[in-house]
Amino acid sequence: MNTQLQLPFRGWSRAEESSKYGSGGGKTPRIGLVLSSGGARGLAHVGVIRVLEEAGVPITAIAGCSMGAYVGSLWAAGLSGADLEERAREIKDRPTLKALMDFNIPPSEGLIRGEKLRKHLERDLGDKTFADLEKPLLVVATDLDRLTPFVFDSGIVSHAVHASSAIPAVCAPVRLNNRRYTDGGVSEPLPVTLLKKRFKLDAVIAVNVMPTPADVEAGGDQAFIQGDKPAARAFSRIFRSFWQKVNLLADGNVLDTFRRALMAAQLHLIAKEEAAADVVIHPRFAASTWHDYEHFEQYLQAGREAALAALPAIRALLQTETNLNQETISHEISPLHARLERHAA
Repeated sequence: MNTQLQLPFRGWSRAEESSKYGSGGGKTPRIGLVLSSGGARGLAHVGVIRVLEEAGVPITAIAGCSMGAYVGSLWAAGLSGADLEERAREIKDRPTLKALMDFNIPPSEGLIRGEKLRKHLERDLGDKTFADLEKPLLVVATDLDRLTPFVFDSGIVSHAVHASSAIPAVCAPVRLNNRRYTDGGVSEPLPVTLLKKRFKLDAVIAVNVMPTPADVEAGGDQAFIQGDKPAARAFSRIFRSFWQKVNLLADGNVLDTFRRALMAAQLHLIAKEEAAADVVIHPRFAASTWHDYEHFEQYLQAGREAALAALPAIRALLQTETNLNQETISHEISPLHARLERHAA
């Protein structure tokens, strides 16, 4: 046997093989996770993440927009699913949410500025940049000046998430680098194709918390609002009648009409992106308002249930990718075995 024989490529030794392919000898699949826009519905992303963690599903990279970017940025920064659930539970009622609103007076660009929400996010992110994150992250916003999607992958993460989460007409556009940005859900509500283009991935899991057209037709925006107490019904009817006329976000008023028109375009974009994903997790709940954060329990549970239902498909996906990688390893190593045997002879 030639003791001076040099192995022709790396990856042959047990140590190198384990480092490259994992302790089981099969390369760990590179799985991407896409988190959609959706306002308060985006709390369901947290329920999904908790299940993925519990099941040990490896996630290589994340892409998100709007609420998906908010949740994704915290997870990419190292917060656990349990940590995210604690954050979701902080907005326990409507007054708590209102305390995070910095209203614009006059509301010429939007009802709120969103600076308080960004600072709330910075409790955990601080001034972290994308390079500081534990997982690669893409945050999608909409460039209002160029009328195109814009992908943030560098710079301060909280600023990118602020831009991605600026709901049109509700939040003022965010100015960064002399450009104006608004909600990424306007142009890329479920950025599956984008994530595939940016990273070499074996598969992509997409979480879509937006309703389907059938959901919208069957449900209403008052899904989790409690009914009035009998003694308060008369006063409540009078107040609602007045509020209906002055609240621009009320059902049928200008901002509600704008929001629904925008959603019609979003649902069309989402359908195309879902087709590009390998597994789609779609939490099921009735439609709700974008600010329905105090009903976090329903959203967390919906995300958890949807992820559990999708686990068999995810595990099958992981098994398929592992088998393919093991076949690739065998294909590479078999010729080397033959060469070693010839030298030994």
